[in-house]
This record gives sequence, C-alpha cells and structure tokens, in this order.
Amino acid sequence: MICTLTDRAERALAQPPSPSWQVNPRAVRFVTDIVLDDFHTAQAGGGYVFSYDRQETDDTLTVKLARWFSGTDARAIAMEPPEKQALFGFYWAASMMPANSPCFSGMVNDACQNELSLWMAREADDDPRFVTAYEAARPALGLPTIGANGR
Repeated sequence: MICTLTDRAERALAQPPSPSWQVNPRAVRFVTDIVLDDFHTAQAGGGYVFSYDRQETDDTLTVKLARWFSGTDARAIAMEPPEKQALFGFYWAASMMPANSPCFSGMVNDACQNELSLWMAREADDDPRFVTAYEAARPALGLPTIGANGR
C-alpha cells in the first residue's frame, strides 16, 4: 500500500513548522503507510505496535500524523513517548533513503526490509545524523529526550 495524503493532511503539512524543524513529505508518507498497515492489522484482531483511538479511521489517523509531523501540534497524536520515538525513527530512516528507494514503492519486499534495517541499525547506534535530527525535531514534535523511555 502506498499512501496518498488527503487534502486535509497536505494542508496540515503546509502549516509553518517550528524554525528548527523541516518536514520531509516523502518520509511522512512512508511512516503513514507503516502506521496504517499496523492500524489495519489491529482492526483485524492481529498484533499491533501503536496505540489508536477507538473511533480512529484511516482518514483521521492520516490527518493526525500529518499535523503532528508538521510541527504545529505536538499533541495531534495520542501515543506514548516510546511510540512517538518509534515513529520518528521510521521517519528519520525514510528521510535518509534515496528517492528511488524500494521502500517508496512498497514496504513488503526484501530490498525495502534490508534498506530499512540498515537505517534503523544506525539509529539504534545513535548515528550523529539521527541524534541531530531528533534533537531538532524534539520541541516541535513533543518527543522525549533521548535516553528516556528505554531508548
């Protein structure tokens, strides 16, 4: 599944961001795809990673993620700090991938999994680029400090 952001979500991303935070729309679409896949799994009764409001829909979730990533509303998504950290980790990985990454044409393939794993390992090793990006985004996204909540 490849996400196309709704008009409302596109407008949320167009909001003026925090001065230290510059949003990457391609990375937001990537994370939205991940979250929607997890959301659909949760709706089907399977295991899931993130928390969702009871009345959540694809559209409301997409808009909330876009608003959160825009940096204009750190409380747009009602997730725990470790969940927000995970979202940012996926976002950062996607922002580091080249535009022709296989992950932007579909996440369910070995090439994407290999590339995503590479970037997630760099994040886990506190790659200085990740730490810099995280600290720049932290105030706008309401992220906890690095090291908090088991990270």
